[in-house]
Amino acid sequence: MTDELLMIPGPTNLAHRVAEAMSKPQLGHLDPRFLENFKETLNLTRYLFVNYSGTPFVISGSGTVGMEASIVSLIEPGDKVLCLDTGYFGKRFVDLATIHGAKVDVLNFETGKHADPSVVDEKLSRDNYKAITITHVETSNGLSNPIKDLVKIARKHDVYTIIDSVAAVGGCELNFDQLGADIVITCSQKVIAAPPGATLLAVSKRALDAFENRKTPIRSYYMNLARWRKFMEEPGIYLATPSIQILLALHEALLMVKEEGLENRWRRHRIIADAIRAGLGALNLSIVAEEGYRANTVTGFYTPEGKAFDICSMLRDRYKIHVAQGLGDLKGKILRIGHFGNITSKETVALLSALEISLRSFNVDVKRGSAVKAAMPYLEELV
Repeated sequence: MTDELLMIPGPTNLAHRVAEAMSKPQLGHLDPRFLENFKETLNLTRYLFVNYSGTPFVISGSGTVGMEASIVSLIEPGDKVLCLDTGYFGKRFVDLATIHGAKVDVLNFETGKHADPSVVDEKLSRDNYKAITITHVETSNGLSNPIKDLVKIARKHDVYTIIDSVAAVGGCELNFDQLGADIVITCSQKVIAAPPGATLLAVSKRALDAFENRKTPIRSYYMNLARWRKFMEEPGIYLATPSIQILLALHEALLMVKEEGLENRWRRHRIIADAIRAGLGALNLSIVAEEGYRANTVTGFYTPEGKAFDICSMLRDRYKIHVAQGLGDLKGKILRIGHFGNITSKETVALLSALEISLRSFNVDVKRGSAVKAAMPYLEELV
């Protein structure tokens, strides 16, 4: 375990070999060694998404760049878009679609409640939407939406699907080829456990055709996925200088994903999530997301009233463990744990122990040792 333990919802701690990849001598963006490395990264990205029917994209920039590139490439001014708002990052899609001229309708769901497929089905049947935006894992509260059901409904209505899976891909089960979505987005600094600075996308042939058959030009140079497609097919083409050291580190992190095995990685994240939720339950801390729709990568929990900032500060200052405050309306009410990347039982026990001691120091009545005891039956599955 490193001196500082990042258990925020991204970025996460880096493995030594990933950090070391960034310290290699600088290469040029057209150097054959870098281009060969990038081609391997694209193949590893296919593996990550289970995407052998569509096209992988790896672009320098944050996950938000991936979200905006998806909107600006697929949506034309005046197109109708339905945005599912299940939290802070669902609202980001609303902003992006509105900025780029879409006619946006929003389906709002109560905090911690999943996007109800029957409600979505009814809404899509009432109008002619071009696309729907869906948040797979809502980083702001730890909710996991039923993307298989939601994509199936969208396909029934012949609506394109854009999925923010920034806090899910690599840790929550997702098979792009079976899912049938049009665009799925993630980024480097969360479950993949690489440094911030790259967005990764899986894009269907149907979406690629839509990019090429627009009535109006794509109104962006850098976030034009039709333009980036040519670079993904032939990386030697110059489009813009990539963040070379970040992409070298991403390559190493993706190698680690493949070495572990995708299904093994999904299993590890599920077990760690179960252990953390059991520990929180033993501490009488309520989880934000409803039962049955809780993410295996992020958990939001309510703190004793008025204690969110103090607990967060104590974990950071005394124990060097970082968790995150709430966002938007949840600020000051909850804390968020990012339990993804290379997190193991060791980090899980450290977090739960420090959280329990912090609660006791603020005179919260919890039984000594209860959190770790509740987590252990799950963690023993990792032995």
